[in-house]
Amino acid sequence: MLKKVLKLIALVLIVGVVFILGFFWRDANADKYDNSIADEKIPVFEKIPLDFQHQYNNEKSLPIAPSALIDIDNDNIDEVFFGGGMGQDDAIYAFKNNAFVKISDQVSLPKKELNATTIGVVSADFDNNGFTDLIISREDGLTIYYNSNGTLTPKKINTPMNEKSTPAGITVGDIDKDGDLDIFLATYIKKELMEGQTIFEDYNYGSTSELLLNTGNENFVSITKKAGLDYVHNTFQGVFVDIDNDSWLDLVVAHDTGEVRTYKNNGNLTYSLQENPLTKKFAYPMGIAVGDYNNDGNVDFMFSNTGSTLPRFVAKGDIKDASKFNEKWILFRNDGDFKFTDVAEEAKIANYEFSWGTVFADLNNDGLQDLIVAENYVDLAPNKLFRLPSRVLIQKEDHTFSATETQSNLVNPHFAITALTSDFNNDGYLDFIWTNINTPSLAYINKGGNNNYLKVNIGENHASHGISVTVTTKNKVLTEYLVTGEGLASDQTALLHFGLGQETEILEVSLCLNNGKEINIVKPQINSILNLTPKIKELEEIVKEELELANKNN
Repeated sequence: MLKKVLKLIALVLIVGVVFILGFFWRDANADKYDNSIADEKIPVFEKIPLDFQHQYNNEKSLPIAPSALIDIDNDNIDEVFFGGGMGQDDAIYAFKNNAFVKISDQVSLPKKELNATTIGVVSADFDNNGFTDLIISREDGLTIYYNSNGTLTPKKINTPMNEKSTPAGITVGDIDKDGDLDIFLATYIKKELMEGQTIFEDYNYGSTSELLLNTGNENFVSITKKAGLDYVHNTFQGVFVDIDNDSWLDLVVAHDTGEVRTYKNNGNLTYSLQENPLTKKFAYPMGIAVGDYNNDGNVDFMFSNTGSTLPRFVAKGDIKDASKFNEKWILFRNDGDFKFTDVAEEAKIANYEFSWGTVFADLNNDGLQDLIVAENYVDLAPNKLFRLPSRVLIQKEDHTFSATETQSNLVNPHFAITALTSDFNNDGYLDFIWTNINTPSLAYINKGGNNNYLKVNIGENHASHGISVTVTTKNKVLTEYLVTGEGLASDQTALLHFGLGQETEILEVSLCLNNGKEINIVKPQINSILNLTPKIKELEEIVKEELELANKNN
């Protein structure tokens, strides 16, 4: 009798394992949508050498491998920063002779403490000297690497955090329009305090992210509670951007095992929580893509999620009311006035797989934002057997997306965290990097096409972060946003890229700075870089003089 019971148990276990393996195999290989798309719309890439391989300590570190694009020497070609894992140094690479070569020593990138993990990074000009700096998060807080004419010098800054929190993603912007960059630091519970990865309804479980106000002289103070941003929840990522076009930087925060929060900047160092389609619901939003995907002049957001990879009954964890759980990819269309609609289903992206960092970028220069989504979870056992491809989703004229990663030669066999896009070879088309965790990162050059483009340089200081730039042609009105943190705990290029399709003339480029000053450039040269940093500096001096005069009169 005992033998029969043991055989039955063994049979059940075998059937269960086969079922689970079959589920994951199908998820990794099934077509989620009809991906028909015209051949001329598919961008094609060629792989080039890049020798960085991230090292991950799964017992002590969060499953993040950060990276950032930074133009260290102001030549309008980005260098690439990769954050090192525990026991591994950070690294910086430059594009030279159709390959990426390490230049960490040339730019004096300091060695980090090898018992620390680099978790998050963004680039920005903190000291207003015209050179872009790096700000990096590790377990011990934040460090700014100041850039002086291509040489980096570290300065650790005071980082108020509670004892449960580990720094994660960073976003920066001048939230009070006082002329310096402030910080929202997303945090995650320390690895040794983790109790599980499907905990939703324990509202005391998690960490507390921080809003750090820059008071000058490299001093940052926490105004989290005063600003209305105090909460307990694990968070990988937040983004400062002007959602309602009122020139004040609003805040979007993705709560892992929770909701997406959209906060309006009230203009007085406080934020008001605004309702959105995920308010008081549950999901696994982790990465954030930022862009005007439907070209209506409003900023939209895509949020990664567990998708189809985990069975719903497993993914929903401790949620009592399963109707409040959304495992699908999420696309917030901004309808204006802080009203959002989740249009992931109609855009044909909702039913894809477990995802991490996500990025909007126009890969074929047709004037439509494409969507790039990193996949594969380094700590999920089935992903070690059945690798997801990571998705490259090209947008069509009807604002739906088609997966072209195979045709584009961008299938990623590794554990991806985010994509980075920038025009490294200066041919007018965006090139590509997959930042991977515990596996090699991969680099590709875009083979290009015959569509036109414009690049706009607005610098990276307090006046330009979080704002939008609009390019108007006879048949298109395109908007791009300079934000820090898009992807996942990483940072994209600050050189704004506009694909123009077959448009041959630009009527106007316009933007409104955070200080209220407007810039309008009529008929700039097509297929060029429009450098607006001198004009922005000039307007900053005017604002400074106006403030000094007002203070004197008062």
